[in-house]
This record gives sequence, C-alpha cells and structure tokens, in this order.
Amino acid sequence: MKKFVLSLMLFFTFFPLLFAGEEAQVFADDKRPQMCIIIDDFGGWDQSGVETMLSIDAPLTCAVIPDVDNTKKNVDAIKKANKEVIVHMPMSAHVRLPENWYGSYYIASGDSKNTVFEKLDKAFESVNGANGFNIHIGSGVCQDKKTVGYVYDWAKENGKTFVDSRTHMGTICEEVAKEKNMPYYGRNEFLEPEGDRSYEGVCHHLMVGANVAKENGSAIVIGHVG
Repeated sequence: MKKFVLSLMLFFTFFPLLFAGEEAQVFADDKRPQMCIIIDDFGGWDQSGVETMLSIDAPLTCAVIPDVDNTKKNVDAIKKANKEVIVHMPMSAHVRLPENWYGSYYIASGDSKNTVFEKLDKAFESVNGANGFNIHIGSGVCQDKKTVGYVYDWAKENGKTFVDSRTHMGTICEEVAKEKNMPYYGRNEFLEPEGDRSYEGVCHHLMVGANVAKENGSAIVIGHVG
C-alpha cells in the first residue's frame, strides 16, 4: 500500500484538510488534481495498523475518536509522524445502537445548541490540536437539519473544518452548509465499502477517488485504520 500511495503522489497532490502560510501557497500553485485521504478510527482499543499507517510517507489526515482508550497516545503519535489530526466526532445513527459504540459522549439527534457546543468543546479538548472534524457513525444526525445546523454554527464560530463523511445517502449537510454560507466538504469515496479491506479493493477505491479528483479538481476519500 505504501508504494501505491507514493506512486499516486507523482500525479496528484495529497493535501491535508487545513494548511496555512507557505504550505498553502505551495498547494495553491500546484495545478495537479488534489486528493485528501482521511483515515478514521484512531484512538480506539484496536491498535492494529496504527504504526503501519503512520509510517506512510504522505500527508494523511488522521481522525481520532475523542476520550477513548488510546486517544492521547494516538494523537501524540500522529503529531510525531507529522500527520494532520482531526476529531472523529461520534454522532447518533438512524437506528438504535449500543451506547458504548459511541465513546464517552456523542451528538444525538435533537440535542440543543448548547449541548452540541458543549460536546464539541469537550471533543476538541480531548483531541488536542485538531484542525477540524468529521462524522463517526452519524447516519441519523446527518439527516437532522436542526442538529446539523448547530454543528455548522460551532464550526463557523471556532474556525474549524467540518467534513460530512456521508454515512447515509439522505445526508442534508451540503444543503445546510449552503444555507449557513459555509464551505461544504463531503466524502467522495470509501476505501473499504462493505468491509472489504483487501489490497486490491483499497487500491481500486483510491483510483475511483483519484478519477473524481481529475474530473472535479479535488476529492476526499475515507479509510479506516483497523
């Protein structure tokens, strides 16, 4: 997988979600298609693949679940590897799931604005130095216009990038982002749909993302560290 990612870098600019200063100018001047690779599920009890993933010589964006078993340990390792850190923010599903699947706290459909703000504040305290956040589970919240609106309100007030992981086809995040005059960032491709973690499968879906980037100028793909 390392060799495949590095070969893609000859033709694509891999970019983190947020960059500033001189690095921003470098990306702005590079006319190649740009693809962001987000790797979810850092921080959990299953640490298989963490070391290997962080050894990949590409600017991966690592999404860390807040306040779980290995949150701090993984945040420190990600920073040491010079990768970008974001919060993998738990949000409720459209079906009933066990509470412990979400971690210490999660945004639930119907939460008040104050509750959403408090939970995001705590998440970013837990994942120190995070540039932004995406959705962990969240197939219910992403269809709840009021709750999604509070999420975008917090992102706007705090200057953070929010990525819609598109965990449900009915997501209304793009609609809400436009209403809030916020940029919309949404996943274009999953690297392991339906749990297929084979090398061939992941390479195939990386190329699907690459082709989206070629057509649109940029793309966001999401994989999982486990």
